Amino acid sequence: MRLFVSFFALLFGALGAWAFPVLPLWSTPENPAYLNQVPQIILSAKEEVLVALSDIRAYTDGTTNPLLSALSEVAKKEGKVYVLMESSTRPLASEQEAALSRLRAAGANVKEDSPEITLHTKFLVIDRRVVVVGSTHWTKTALTGSIQVDLVLEEPAVAALFRQFFFYLWEGKVDTKTQLPSRPWPEPALIPLLDFPDSKANFTALHHLLGQAQREVSLLLYELAFYPAYSDSPSTLLLQALVEAARRGIKVRVLLESGERDTRLAETNKLGAAWLSAYGIEVRFDSPQTIMHAKCLIVDGCHVWVSSANWNYYSLAKNVEGGVLILGAPELANPLGAYFLNLWEVCVPLR
Repeated sequence: MRLFVSFFALLFGALGAWAFPVLPLWSTPENPAYLNQVPQIILSAKEEVLVALSDIRAYTDGTTNPLLSALSEVAKKEGKVYVLMESSTRPLASEQEAALSRLRAAGANVKEDSPEITLHTKFLVIDRRVVVVGSTHWTKTALTGSIQVDLVLEEPAVAALFRQFFFYLWEGKVDTKTQLPSRPWPEPALIPLLDFPDSKANFTALHHLLGQAQREVSLLLYELAFYPAYSDSPSTLLLQALVEAARRGIKVRVLLESGERDTRLAETNKLGAAWLSAYGIEVRFDSPQTIMHAKCLIVDGCHVWVSSANWNYYSLAKNVEGGVLILGAPELANPLGAYFLNLWEVCVPLR
């Protein structure tokens, strides 16, 4: 068993100033920020681009062309490009085959992950300096039909941890566990949440953050699973933490995917929403015209969690997931909170 220690990658500088650039990408069908900005970030690479995604596709209409073309251009310039995608027991879809073939033809190193794990993470590392991490994979629906939250972090210390995580996955070293720093955690700080199976770094950070909340909690999620028969399941414990926060007088708002395209997801989210609503927590569902695919938590206007992890058993306990917890960062939390409120106003309350 290997141990992957995720220490504080960076402390922010003086209150009110970033020690390094952080760019939030709030993507919507009207403003596909990820698709508009990430290709240029990839093209800035001079040496290396690492890509770990749950899904990558190429379409005849060219939706993902900006991203695939950027990677191909870096590879053709003899930059080192590594692409790791989730494997499946089912044959690859034609769009997946097309994307991987195109990248191989350009000289990229392309691999499907170990069949022992589920690679659900979505992150890039560029030139050991920049990390893009969040909820967006490279499909048409994700890039142009969904609400997504990703962060662009420019700092070598952060990139070094994600890069190490990537190559553990690339080499199939999946019998690894993540160890978070001991609490209390200082503020401001950035904590990478890099989950191998059974590591539960995302769960541990979320449970702690909800337990420390003092004023308000705003949550955006694609899936929120409540397991009545399993009180110790990670997602059930997080739902209980939301209820406990509400009991302390904290304003808790939860915005979920409505699941019109997925009956199982719709029923899962309705059950979780109904349970929270029974304890007085406000829950709303997104518009049927869009997909709420973000995984983002904003606490007290100064703490932010952004990740690939849904709140269900497999995401929080068994999948490979990647995210970050940023503490004491109102400069990031405030704009994300404003986006949340704008979306909240147009979403549908639980009935």
